[in-house]
Amino acid sequence: MLSRVADSLYWMARYAERAEHGARLLRVRLEAMIEQGELESSEGWRRTLYALADTDPEDPSADPRDITYRVAFERTNPSSLISAIAAARDNARQVREQTSSEMWEQINRQYLKVTTLDYDWIWAGNPAQTFIDIGDGIWMFQGITNSTMRHGEGFDFIELGTYIERAQLVARLLDVYLSPPQEDGPKFATPGYFDWISLLKQCTGFEAYCKVYTAQISPRKIAEFLIFDPEFPHSIRFAVDKVQSALEQIAPGAPQTRRAACARMAGRLKAFVDYGSMDEVAAGGIQPFLASVLKQCEAIHDSVYKTYISYGLEDVVKS
Repeated sequence: MLSRVADSLYWMARYAERAEHGARLLRVRLEAMIEQGELESSEGWRRTLYALADTDPEDPSADPRDITYRVAFERTNPSSLISAIAAARDNARQVREQTSSEMWEQINRQYLKVTTLDYDWIWAGNPAQTFIDIGDGIWMFQGITNSTMRHGEGFDFIELGTYIERAQLVARLLDVYLSPPQEDGPKFATPGYFDWISLLKQCTGFEAYCKVYTAQISPRKIAEFLIFDPEFPHSIRFAVDKVQSALEQIAPGAPQTRRAACARMAGRLKAFVDYGSMDEVAAGGIQPFLASVLKQCEAIHDSVYKTYISYGLEDVVKS
């Protein structure tokens, strides 16, 4: 597979996952406003903005309408939801010969739908429903990809991009809720009962959590579920397992000398999560643990690029 094709498939998947994640967080936050007072709602918006890597999370607009527009529909904001959908579509357009026509039609349809929405109409009606529809559209794109694309090397790069992105997004979201205040970081109020329920919903995990732990809301159990559960699709462990699995499928595409670093880093991260426990995390601190997950994911990303995408001719000769 050409490296440019692998690059586009990889980033198409990352941006699609980022868009769906953003739509989900905004939907839950907008729905939560109905149940919360002004102070709790403001704190919830600060957490959401930080989790979405907003450009200025410490000084959000006092108006949720303006905040939502900035992080969802402002085209000049590279972190906005609409920017992520546009980037996913652009990468899909560059590799149309490698994907199915159904995939292109869905991501193009989603892009056109989002870019023609009237924001005054959205806010005057039910803005949460808009983000439900956007998230459903991205899920449909991911489902169509799974159902219509040949599960070969290209699909493996899509899986790799999806789950590297998911592991980082979930780790960042958990950091907002679980990490104690840092001297050089944002300071959030201690989450309350309703905040923990919102966290589970932001990870599509409320019902799944209740099936494992019943309806008992315990921050420690929530952390254990969203970090270590091997069967829940939005847990860090599930995402890390998928990253290693995708890399194992991709590995034959590069010589052993160049792919060894990728395999080593993915194996180290998998062991770090697989053999971790909440007792160890609690003893060492949740913030260092999540920071390590983020750092190791970034290292895997860099290694994938050096091994499969941006390598030079001299690397091929050496191999």
